[in-house]
Amino acid sequence: MTAVIADPTTPTLYVCHIAGKGPKLHPCAKADAALTDAGVGHEMVVYGKGKPFGIGVKGTREDLEAVSGQEKLPVLVLPGGQAIAGSKAIIGWAKSQA
Repeated sequence: MTAVIADPTTPTLYVCHIAGKGPKLHPCAKADAALTDAGVGHEMVVYGKGKPFGIGVKGTREDLEAVSGQEKLPVLVLPGGQAIAGSKAIIGWAKSQA
């Protein structure tokens, strides 16, 4: 899968397959909730299909690494191409936007 920005005018949140239906403490779910709670409209792209817990992804997400500098989810790509990697960083950014 290629990490493509869904809408260049809206932030795009790349998450694993359990975001939105998994445990609320999961990093992808926490990042999505923080953006929603802060009123930040965003597209959500399920990027980790078929790779539960990120098992076996090392070296296979070159396109995600090119966008964000790393291969782990979640990743938020802002309009203009800046990427924010990791739930803690995304939550911090979302709080600054509220």
